[in-house]
Amino acid sequence: MQNTVRPALYLGQNLPETIIELDSVKLSLPSAAGPVNILKGIDLKIAKGETAGLVGPSGSGKSTLLMVLAGLERPSSGRVTCAGAEFTRLGEDELARFRRDHIGIVFQSFHLIPTMTALENVAIPLEFAGRADAFDRAEEELKLVGLGHRLTHYPGQLSGGEQQRVALARAVAGDPDILLADEPTGNLDQSTGHEIIELMFDLHARKNATLVLITHDEALAARCHRIVRLRDGLVEKIEAGALA
Repeated sequence: MQNTVRPALYLGQNLPETIIELDSVKLSLPSAAGPVNILKGIDLKIAKGETAGLVGPSGSGKSTLLMVLAGLERPSSGRVTCAGAEFTRLGEDELARFRRDHIGIVFQSFHLIPTMTALENVAIPLEFAGRADAFDRAEEELKLVGLGHRLTHYPGQLSGGEQQRVALARAVAGDPDILLADEPTGNLDQSTGHEIIELMFDLHARKNATLVLITHDEALAARCHRIVRLRDGLVEKIEAGALA
């Protein structure tokens, strides 16, 4: 019987504090033609404060893996542990509270509420978390991403780059332990996308949050501590990036 060699979880000998751990994570979804196996046994550890770039061809499972890390998609089997919480032991309400307190998510399509101002879009999640300083904190974060002059503007009055800045401010306003980003520059032109990426790495450094970034941009992935290559629902290879 052929031996299966799994890629090393870490490069180097000294393992830092782990904040994300996936152990034999599989995910299958039903279809008319039968189950579709999207994740086929993911083993991965990501350290606290690390940046990890997830790359791979379309259909390799990158976005699904990010949804699993966010607790938005439950794996069919295996174990997911983030910031000390084992997701299989949490109900939906507990997962929602965990995301609120520990995870920030930046999507490609922004997901801003069109009837709320930039300030409200950032502040409302903080209000739901019970923070009395929600609007003050939201204003501070928007100023840090260069939008202090756009506080009362609605998403429809903002450019794509400005909307993504609002989404970034919202993602980090609660000081998450983990920041997840799914092709955050996919809907932006090259110049604006570069600005957003610089801002994201700056926020990562300032907040010391663990950053997991899905991208098709090899140069961007290479800026991370590690490059995690996915193919056909598996981790194919893990490489050192510029920050390693």
